[in-house]
Amino acid sequence: MELKEVIGRRRTIRFFLPFRPVEREKIQKMLEAARRSSCVGNVMNVRGIVIWKDQASPELIKAITPPLGYQQMQTAPAFIFWYNDIAAYQIDKWIGDLHKLAESRRIGTDVASTKAQIDRGLRPAFAAAWQQAAVGPLAFMDVGQAIAQATLVAYDEGLSTCCMSSPRLEQVGKLLDLPETAVPVCLQAVGYSAEQWEAGGQTVKPPFESLFFEMRHGTPFEADPAVEEELRREKMIQAPAPLAWREAELKYLMTALGLEERITAFPFPAAAPTGNGAASSGAAGDAKS
Repeated sequence: MELKEVIGRRRTIRFFLPFRPVEREKIQKMLEAARRSSCVGNVMNVRGIVIWKDQASPELIKAITPPLGYQQMQTAPAFIFWYNDIAAYQIDKWIGDLHKLAESRRIGTDVASTKAQIDRGLRPAFAAAWQQAAVGPLAFMDVGQAIAQATLVAYDEGLSTCCMSSPRLEQVGKLLDLPETAVPVCLQAVGYSAEQWEAGGQTVKPPFESLFFEMRHGTPFEADPAVEEELRREKMIQAPAPLAWREAELKYLMTALGLEERITAFPFPAAAPTGNGAASSGAAGDAKS
């Protein structure tokens, strides 16, 4: 599958086949894709812990369950707990990583001269700021890039995923033997989709010009219709949700998988009826939002 089509076909999947395990080698490919991601100074602060549901204790599954994760946690056979390790930015390690970039001819043109510049100029500045940098926007962006690459490889391997809000560190730290330098980023459910791959259609996003600007905020980067048409042909842009059959699919999935009519990890009190007599919440309605 071409890259643009992989991006276009990617969906956040919430209904997995609970009886079909994920091959270990496919998880390894996801992790390798994360390891190959871009990272400032090559510090590689991204970390991931693979959790096989059939090997995890009920205590661990409960601890890693995010509030908006009922369907995923009930059906996914595997999870990846992604976190930022701030120790990767420790000054001596960071400078060492930069030296290795110089040695591998990834920065600078002369190894000795580049290392000297790193030691004279960057070490003093980074020594004063590495702890802030370790939890700064760029650090978490790098973790996000790694997860994104793992996600695309998962879809290329026929898997589906769902990234959920990260559990609180104090709930999972001891259960996973996490270091004190760990900062949770997200929990990613991984498995084979029980939904059709379209998952009801491509999620509708805000208008292009409302997100991207040119030269200054408020001046939209105007999209070229010809480019949009090209991306439709290459299957990056696809039919928007909800497709006509989506509601029927959701009802079928709920019955086939024996799920309750909720999306949260814990049940809420019954919602008050709306004006037309229908409940104001429910799996089908929430899934289409």
